[in-house]
Amino acid sequence: MKIPIGKLIINPEIVARTKIDEEYLKLLMKSLKEDGQLHPITVRPLPDGRYEIIDGLHRVEAAKRLGWKDIEANVVSVDDLEAKFLSLKANLVRRNLEPVQEGELIYRIMVKHKLTEKQVAERLGVSVEWVSKRLALVLKVHEKVRKLVAEGKLSLGHAVVISRIKDPTKQVKFAYLIIRNSWSVKQAEEALIEFINDTIFTIGYEGRSFEEFVDLLKKHEIKVVMDIRHEVDFVKQEFSGELLKRQLPVYGIRYIQLKELGVPRMIREPYIEGKLSFECFKQWYLWWIEKNRDEWEKKLREAKRIGYITLLCVERYPKPHGAQKHYCHRDILADYLIRQGFFEKRVDII
Repeated sequence: MKIPIGKLIINPEIVARTKIDEEYLKLLMKSLKEDGQLHPITVRPLPDGRYEIIDGLHRVEAAKRLGWKDIEANVVSVDDLEAKFLSLKANLVRRNLEPVQEGELIYRIMVKHKLTEKQVAERLGVSVEWVSKRLALVLKVHEKVRKLVAEGKLSLGHAVVISRIKDPTKQVKFAYLIIRNSWSVKQAEEALIEFINDTIFTIGYEGRSFEEFVDLLKKHEIKVVMDIRHEVDFVKQEFSGELLKRQLPVYGIRYIQLKELGVPRMIREPYIEGKLSFECFKQWYLWWIEKNRDEWEKKLREAKRIGYITLLCVERYPKPHGAQKHYCHRDILADYLIRQGFFEKRVDII
């Protein structure tokens, strides 16, 4: 039926999109002028004789600008909830909305009418996963990430991966890493594990039983023990390299031996005995790290994708403490890894 344009009103709570796209409007005006109205708008009647637009905002605006007095419309008698779903469905079919806009509308409907994701999915005829992905854009990602999705620089799948990062600032940082490296969604998922693993742990076993040692690893959710001792066999039996290699996997912890990051006895002994200053020892060890970088860097990056890593050495403390008068080389290594950007912070398990 024909309805006077002057009797049409817009309710932002009902219509799926209220912002006018000027470029699209120009094309629509040209079509209406040349071909007439091909598709009626959808409205619902109000008690005062006016009609609320459910679908067709751009067609109404185009008709107004062309000077039309009335417009063809389908009139449906529906409640608020059904009107919102009709508006959303119409836009989904024509793909008029960005995923972010879809998410915002779905979220508003869920909050207002206390619906679950499953109920929304059933109403729209889509999967629960489809709904969850769009909600993730609204509820769990930074505004800049949503903008990148709207601009087509990131896919919805990428945004869902990013939503797993709790820190909004890091979400944006990771988003730009995806763009810069042209990662697929799968590649982004793989890189995410390394990205959020931003803490390097350190631990020493001196004065500890194996049981206490494992309890500390579990408490800090350590997934990888990187043994940076140069000598791993002629040590306290329960902390020998061979035993750790056999026992740690029982607790879901990977053991990786990195002798190339250890300190040979001919350097370690004079340092501990005070015959070699800490500054000289530190300079030598930093040189040693760089010299062997090709040997350990790949292993470290692979380990970061498993979970939290701890550097293992003998000394109970990384720095001088009580009867321990010297620094452990893991203290130098942990700081080096942070300066080099492998990690952002460190935690010493003492």
